Amino acid sequence: MTYNAKDYQRAAVAGATPVGLVVLLYERLIADLTRAVAAMEKGDVETRVAGINHAFLILAQLEGSLDARQAPEAARTQALFYSVVRAKILEAHLKSSRQMLEEQITLLNDVRAAWEHVDPARGAKVLLPAPLPNAAPEQGEDTQGNLNATV
Repeated sequence: MTYNAKDYQRAAVAGATPVGLVVLLYERLIADLTRAVAAMEKGDVETRVAGINHAFLILAQLEGSLDARQAPEAARTQALFYSVVRAKILEAHLKSSRQMLEEQITLLNDVRAAWEHVDPARGAKVLLPAPLPNAAPEQGEDTQGNLNATV
């Protein structure tokens, strides 16, 4: 039996804790932005736009997972963070600035590491194959419904 990246991703999502799902979303967000940076270097506008558009979908999913009833201040702070990241990504896209996108990638990596650190099941985490920076998202792929968590 042959397994592809989608099979590993499904297994990781199925066995993930809510915090683990957030980590997976951050990993995909970072991969999308990394793909957009690589596309900028090649002058591939279509791939750059696809990566950035998917990154915006993931940011919306992360923002939608915030629960202001349980932790209003944390939800407010994270919503502001996602708003600033979204604005910086849009600015980088409009200015075609790899440096600005790379700054967001660095910031998101730091936040992802913090989320990973608080995941109680991080020792049992399923490792996914690293996505190729220039790989296009699969047809029909989205974050709506596939990775849905309330944190």
